[in-house]
Amino acid sequence: MHTVLVITSLPDPHVEMVKEHLSADVEMVIFDPKALGISGSFTISESGELLSLGGQSPVSVWYRKPKYLSESEIEKLRVPKDYLPAIASLHEEGFSLIQEAYPDSLWVSKPAAIKRASNKLLQFLTAKKIGFAIPETIFSTDPKAIDELRSKVGDIVMKPLGRPFANVNGVPSWFFATVIPASQTMNYEGLGLTPMIFQQLIHKAYDLRVTVIGNKVFGCKIVSEKIDWRVAQSEPETLYTPLDLDKETTEKCLLMNQQLGLNFGAYDFAYSNEGELVFLEINPNGQWGFVENKTGLPLSKAMAEVLIGSS
Repeated sequence: MHTVLVITSLPDPHVEMVKEHLSADVEMVIFDPKALGISGSFTISESGELLSLGGQSPVSVWYRKPKYLSESEIEKLRVPKDYLPAIASLHEEGFSLIQEAYPDSLWVSKPAAIKRASNKLLQFLTAKKIGFAIPETIFSTDPKAIDELRSKVGDIVMKPLGRPFANVNGVPSWFFATVIPASQTMNYEGLGLTPMIFQQLIHKAYDLRVTVIGNKVFGCKIVSEKIDWRVAQSEPETLYTPLDLDKETTEKCLLMNQQLGLNFGAYDFAYSNEGELVFLEINPNGQWGFVENKTGLPLSKAMAEVLIGSS
């Protein structure tokens, strides 16, 4: 029996998709920090072995989407309010020890590599070195620098760093890319608190999502009227089509994954009206199930093969 250790929080549809492609002699073991914190048990040795695996090393570790208990969830466990920040911190720190376990197993991908590759500046530096075209971009809190960029390139896109989430008047809201036309007057109030991405607007024919799993590369053409197709990801007018990638793009994506220390990557490109493929970003631990569901591309099969070492 072979073991694949999956670090995630359930439910996770991607796990079920991959399970369908695993043989009977492969066991998928879930490490869910939130569930373990509420009703499980956890022991890891100084050599980085989980007691629950009985001394067996997994053939691979799949770092998916683990969640940790929030302060409000911990409060429901009758922890005094004064201790909530400390307990929440200790909970995450303790269960994060798993991130350095099993150094000889294949990781998809190492959490440290995922965190490093999430740095947008590193992404642009790496993409440019590899030879991808990139839009003119600044990361800034300075109105003067932003106005200078606007004078130079005209319309721009403003993007948040990270994935900010807020409850606005009780409505869950994500902040996505926003177009700032050259004619629009900008209000810079509050900008000093958090640098933002300000980027030349690429007038695109379509978006391209490239998913790299191990040494396999899959292209998906996305046609959407939105500047950020994720806003309309599930809407019927957003069209997804498999796209065969040219050899150069395939090799560059594989090389970028290698340089960032990743075994997975979800790349976003814009294909401009002028016929140029422009790198926008890589999500080093992005979602991909929707691409398979929309296109039939065998992403879950490719992931299963990587996890059991047959890719």
